[in-house]
Amino acid sequence: MKNWIIAIRPKTLFASVSPVLLGLALAFHYLHTIQFTIALFTLLCTVCLQIASNLANDYLDFLRGIDNADRTGPVRATQAQLISPKEMKYALILMLTLSFLFGIYLMVQGGTPIIIIGLLSMYFAYGYTGGPFPLSYHGLGEVAAFLFFGPIAVLGTFYLQTHFINVHGVLLGTAVGAIAATILAINNLRDMKSDSLTTKKTIALIWGEKFQRHLCLSLIAFSILVIFIQAFILNQPLVLLALVVPFLFKSNWLYIYRGAINETLNITLAKTAQYLFLYSLSLAITLVVL
Repeated sequence: MKNWIIAIRPKTLFASVSPVLLGLALAFHYLHTIQFTIALFTLLCTVCLQIASNLANDYLDFLRGIDNADRTGPVRATQAQLISPKEMKYALILMLTLSFLFGIYLMVQGGTPIIIIGLLSMYFAYGYTGGPFPLSYHGLGEVAAFLFFGPIAVLGTFYLQTHFINVHGVLLGTAVGAIAATILAINNLRDMKSDSLTTKKTIALIWGEKFQRHLCLSLIAFSILVIFIQAFILNQPLVLLALVVPFLFKSNWLYIYRGAINETLNITLAKTAQYLFLYSLSLAITLVVL
């Protein structure tokens, strides 16, 4: 079980739980109720998709020779021979199958928009690392994370509950998407040295270390800006209480700005995932209370 926990990377699952939580809170804000069965299936489907993506990343990077014993990041189960490639492949198929089964119910409930989102999300779960054009190998990792863990996840969750979308959902979706993209950006900053020895081309390698650091901080700054937009433009001053969350992580932002590129970035990445969850939770609470 310990080896499978390593492969699943539970600390990263904040990225899938957070937008669903925020989308449900936004739906409750407008309807004063939520449909719990749909909410549960949405959460299960989203988490299964992210686990599938993590397993695909572990398995396919091993097959492509991207991961090696000298990598700065956490242990990869296939590369470290903790799990055989065959077992990892079957686990990946299982998680994609489960996400599809949960998704069938959601597709029935949400119709064409959710069918499109569901199919695209399944492609992303595998296509982030696999397929003829792996997104993470062509500088599109941050873009994909922004879209699928941001606007698509928040608006998809919101639409399943309300059957409409609005600007408020788009705004919140872009905020959590920016933080999710930051997690990927930190990952790519950390892996610059090892990635440079492979065929992988990330934004960090294309534009350089300084740009990557500024990208991370700009995305975090945008998430803070959204709090002010919601408070003053959408006339919801209570959300200003959420400003305490980015303040709690100030040392994390400072490390991104000037810290060494070493194993400490693994902690920075984990803390940014925590920030994503606490940010989403604080906004969700204000939406429910308002």
